[in-house]
Amino acid sequence: MEINDLAIDHAALDEHQRRFDELGYTIIKGALAPDKVEKLLTVIDEMRAAFHDHAHRNASERGLNIRPVIDKHPAFRALLMWPATFPVVVKLLGHYNIQLMQSHLFEANPGHAQRVTGWHNDGGVPAIEVNGIRAFGSLKVGYFLRAIDQENMGGLMVVPGSHRIQGAPPFRDGEPDPVGAVQVRFEAGDAIVFQQGLWHAAAPNLSNQRRTALYYGYGYRVFRPVDYQTMPAKLLDACSPIERQLLGETVNHQGYYLPTVEDTPLKPWFDEHFEPVNGGNLGLIRH
Repeated sequence: MEINDLAIDHAALDEHQRRFDELGYTIIKGALAPDKVEKLLTVIDEMRAAFHDHAHRNASERGLNIRPVIDKHPAFRALLMWPATFPVVVKLLGHYNIQLMQSHLFEANPGHAQRVTGWHNDGGVPAIEVNGIRAFGSLKVGYFLRAIDQENMGGLMVVPGSHRIQGAPPFRDGEPDPVGAVQVRFEAGDAIVFQQGLWHAAAPNLSNQRRTALYYGYGYRVFRPVDYQTMPAKLLDACSPIERQLLGETVNHQGYYLPTVEDTPLKPWFDEHFEPVNGGNLGLIRH
């Protein structure tokens, strides 16, 4: 489905905004249909087999770790403007001058007590802060392709509300996780959208199931992408104008910072479905 054909549910988007502002994240149930989940898992299984047949730095005993992933297969490109999640992304970022910051396939193989990633928040170094709190400039959409319905299955851990505190959340002596940490439960195909200031980590995967997740980061184009400088011309040539904007294409070198209409083909859709925004008001310091 093209985004121009989407019927925007503003009441649902307002609820996602409320949760996102309060907790630092919101969950989109059933974002991917079962057939889409199976397609993605099949593509990933093929990639894994190819990598293990020929030694590859993105494959290890802990699982695949590939970034960017969007240029690796059309199935990943399809998620760039996925109908169940993209309106939420645009609503939360509140502007049309946005781009894909990163795309990441991240697995946690079964039977590993060691986390694939420890506690952190996102946003780069140095952090852009307001009164000691990390300013909001980007978010991630995480797609979980297998159910995470028990503790310690390699799923996502978060500290709800930690995007609104100064510094890191407190830890009790000897505890591996901060006060208030929770392990988020997912059904296969669920998605989570969380903002960069939210403290998060991967749980150990003590189960007999591989945890496979895809993360797509979006942010304002005044910031640099995380895992690419330019996308391959072959990929851009296959994309729509809005997709090319999201993948970093501009008319000239000032297009990121002072965008024109030509630089931002997303703008007409944004103005039709959301409140028109003054081009200078990027909302960078909402917490």
